[in-house]
Amino acid sequence: MKIFTQTSALLLFINGCSVTQIGPTHVNDVGVFVRKDLPIYQTKTKSIVGWGFLLESIKGVDVILLGEQHDHATGHAVELAIVEDVMNKYPGSTLALEMLERDEQPVVDDFMENFIDSDTLEKITLSTNWGGSGGWVAWYQPIIDATKKCGGGVVAANAPRRYVRIARKDGFGRIDELPKNRRVYVDYPERLSDGRYRQRFWELAASMHGGDSEEPFEDLKEIDVSTIDPKDPVLPVFRSQQVWDATMAQSIVNARPSISKKVVLLVGQFHVEYEGGVVQELKKRMPNVRIAVISIQREMPDEAWWGNDKHPPIADFMIVGE
Repeated sequence: MKIFTQTSALLLFINGCSVTQIGPTHVNDVGVFVRKDLPIYQTKTKSIVGWGFLLESIKGVDVILLGEQHDHATGHAVELAIVEDVMNKYPGSTLALEMLERDEQPVVDDFMENFIDSDTLEKITLSTNWGGSGGWVAWYQPIIDATKKCGGGVVAANAPRRYVRIARKDGFGRIDELPKNRRVYVDYPERLSDGRYRQRFWELAASMHGGDSEEPFEDLKEIDVSTIDPKDPVLPVFRSQQVWDATMAQSIVNARPSISKKVVLLVGQFHVEYEGGVVQELKKRMPNVRIAVISIQREMPDEAWWGNDKHPPIADFMIVGE
């Protein structure tokens, strides 16, 4: 069965890393007032609610997961509005980003403590074209600036790509061979995630590469991580996906989220939709955590986003806007 011949392309697609070639629209210039103009769907009731209802609903949670499409300007404007409101209402809250890797945290701290400026942060972290050409300045830096202005914290939440690559090529055991001072930059799951998340991964892989999604999905149901064959053409890619999931989840736990000091994660939507890998890993690592997942879409999804007897809803809330 020939499924993965272009693993990098698949991972980019799954994580929403499409690349915008034309100069991006800045979050302040999207042309809509996101707090009023965009429909917000509560999946539990399949009804449209207002911004105030959304804010009231997240009052009792510790963690807010914002599932984005990385090149979606309106989506980033939504994220900016949510982060601003959370940081203002819950002082001392934390912004965590998939877009920054754990070993870049000292650079982030330098920026937050005014030792370097935003241009230097962008250059050192090689973030200029994150999500698209010029995406950092247009989409992500304004959200970090808003957090800094409100006195919040910023966490570089993701695993360094070099260690994700090691997990894919050599297995999780190879990560444990890292020296302690570097091992802290990356986590992996005790067991692979399951449910609709894993199934969607295999369905997408099959659709992109012409394979049969059923066989690998069946093989994965009860698999023990320790038995993974690093030469398998399918499992290593899901394994690397799960390194991202586990590392971001543990980064949230490390930030000690609470009702009064929340953690807001900006992350590609595939990681969190339909009880995604970050959600599953977060619940394993912090069993009593209270989570709100907000999926930000360009258009209404084709499948049953409100959930059914076969799969969970896409998120707790879904915001739609071009």
